[in-house]
Amino acid sequence: MKSSTINEYNEYKTEIVKKYTLFLSQYPEIFSDLISGSIFDFAIYDSLDSYDSGSPIDIFNVLSNGNGIEIKPGKAMDADLELALSVEAVEKLIKTKDREEYARLLGSYFNEPDEENGWIDFMLHKRTQILLDMGYGRFAQAAGILEDEYSK
Repeated sequence: MKSSTINEYNEYKTEIVKKYTLFLSQYPEIFSDLISGSIFDFAIYDSLDSYDSGSPIDIFNVLSNGNGIEIKPGKAMDADLELALSVEAVEKLIKTKDREEYARLLGSYFNEPDEENGWIDFMLHKRTQILLDMGYGRFAQAAGILEDEYSK
């Protein structure tokens, strides 16, 4: 059984991020493909303008620790990547029922971004092959973000 820990819960600035971190902590299997030590940031934006200016309303990071996940407020020291999400996307993602539904919806926000209905974006901080080797590719493939030829 994978475990999850939310650290410093009261440090999160917004209710939507408190709800999102609680949701993610209930579904640590979302991160089951990642190798131990994988860490990435989740940055939540209230508009495309705030995204363009690099001003998230809240940010937290998720670490895969081998036994599950640890969720902490703020940016990680050396994140593998940053996942940027609109508030609208988060509001719908936290209503999904399992890893597959979550992955499909996340992928749709990447492949068909919409300012009103939701969007996500990724900023890679490491080379693509390194991220694939860390397990990110399997989730991206399940989400329909990564085509098969890149995930081999």
